[in-house]
Amino acid sequence: MATGMPECSPALLVAAGLAVLAICSYLAAIVVGRGAARYPPVAGTVFHQVYHLRRLHDYYTDLFREHATFRLLAPGRRQIYTSDTAVVEYILRTNFANYGKVRDTKGASNYDKTSDLFGDGIFTADGDKWRQHRKIASYDFSARALRDFSGGVFNRDAAKLAHIVSGNAAAKQPMDFQDLLMKATMDSIFTIAVGVDLDTLSGSEEGSRFAAALDDASEFTLLRFVNAFWKVSRFLNVGAEAALRRRIEVVDEFMYKRIRARAEEISDGDIGKAHDTVSM
Repeated sequence: MATGMPECSPALLVAAGLAVLAICSYLAAIVVGRGAARYPPVAGTVFHQVYHLRRLHDYYTDLFREHATFRLLAPGRRQIYTSDTAVVEYILRTNFANYGKVRDTKGASNYDKTSDLFGDGIFTADGDKWRQHRKIASYDFSARALRDFSGGVFNRDAAKLAHIVSGNAAAKQPMDFQDLLMKATMDSIFTIAVGVDLDTLSGSEEGSRFAAALDDASEFTLLRFVNAFWKVSRFLNVGAEAALRRRIEVVDEFMYKRIRARAEEISDGDIGKAHDTVSM
């Protein structure tokens, strides 16, 4: 029976619902925030992040032109963004102990978002565990390590990158310079931190497959910070969460293979093998 009412697609209804939720959250923040001058201004909601996902960095830049520090609303919490150097120093140095990165006062957890990819490493740990990781990592970036080993690695890969760029320029061949810079960075960092030369600049198939999987997994992990429904997608194993799971499988397979190989080297007493692969 015709009712005379227009039909609405499910996608349109979902979009309308999100728009109404974003508007309500924004208005509620304005009402609650009146008289609370000590809080940074509200510049939008996490749903605005989703809307501007493909130009997210440009969106943040536009907001920072208006406010050095601002808030974005999320369901049950507020997110604070800042480009004020004084605020950054206060968080990272002056009162660092007050700003744990794992859990906030609402109990929400950044660890939940990042641990699938990064486990309990330095990027997800907090407190004493983070300090332990930091102490271990500091040995790779001490003045002596940079002079005796790391500097040689960076110089080697920079020379390799320069050779590729100059060759393409001489042949007037187009190149993806950002991709080349990422490959050079990945090759250097993994040689220093893991003792493995990915050799992506030279087109190593295994290294390139791992680097691409890690890059994709990092992007999908970042999406969790702007997608309020990522846990639903993970539970259903659909969309970006399904892709993230596949990429993590590639990353884990590569890393565990290297860990086993390194353990065998150490057990055989060949603990300097990784460093010997780099010409100084």
